[in-house]
Amino acid sequence: MLMPEQGQKNKQVIPAPGPGGGSGPGPQAPQVEKPNTEEILKRMRKVDPDQARRYRQRTGE
Repeated sequence: MLMPEQGQKNKQVIPAPGPGGGSGPGPQAPQVEKPNTEEILKRMRKVDPDQARRYRQRTGE
């Protein structure tokens, strides 16, 4: 059972802006740089060498 007004409603879809973009007054994503993967891998090797190896395989490094 559809109500007559529900069948005729048209929803206007507005595409979301890209990362960090948007010209609206709302909050925007901060512009941050990508972390240095070598530094992350060094710290991971100290804690757990196996986890560092799995991370390299997963990220393709």
